[in-house]
Amino acid sequence: MNRRYISALASVLYFVSLCAAGLMLAHALDIISFAHGEKIFAGLFVVISGYAAAALGAFGTENESRRRKIIKRQLFFTFIFYLIMLVDFTLIDDGMGRNIFNVLLWNGTAFRDYVNKSTNLVPFYTVRLFINGYKNGQLSLSAMLENIFGNFVVFMPLAFFTVCLFKRFDRWYSVFAAVLLSVMTVELLQFLLLTGASDIDDVILNISGAMCLYAILRIKAVSLRITKFTFGVWETVENKG
Repeated sequence: MNRRYISALASVLYFVSLCAAGLMLAHALDIISFAHGEKIFAGLFVVISGYAAAALGAFGTENESRRRKIIKRQLFFTFIFYLIMLVDFTLIDDGMGRNIFNVLLWNGTAFRDYVNKSTNLVPFYTVRLFINGYKNGQLSLSAMLENIFGNFVVFMPLAFFTVCLFKRFDRWYSVFAAVLLSVMTVELLQFLLLTGASDIDDVILNISGAMCLYAILRIKAVSLRITKFTFGVWETVENKG
């Protein structure tokens, strides 16, 4: 394909990505209203169209170093976008019962109420509640899956980004440490800001999801495909040799 057409198509995709990001910003400012699922879809649109544009830009150059630089830059911006979304979903999103302004009501009574109603230190207690709630007809299947599966997948991208962007994190234990620190930071912030729920089940699901993805990405055949897809930016210790 002619490089001029590739450049034009990449520009269109970047514009589409920016438009989707603009709609999400408008939602954050209460100019428009998104349902929870629509916000996730818009976020995916930002990521997919943005990466497709970067990939076209990489195809348009024959310099391998330049290709890697284009993709790594796009992955860095995607990582920042992911962190913003993560903060939104875990600390801010009213639709998910988050409200950081609860901290303005911080007092002994509010703190005790939060501890009694929104904290759990018993492993799999909350998971069982959601499953039993679905079995008893008190929760819909979508509500149960959103709470359990959502916590399982939310930190998955971290396992990918840490290896791509921070080469010191290409061993399982360094990825585990990075994910654990991130999850515990979110849980601590929820506890201090009295927002969401501080739950050991969230920690278990968050870390399990991220490490499951890392295990899949470490499979040699998968890793080689991801390396090709990212123009060599993804490169673990296992496939360097």
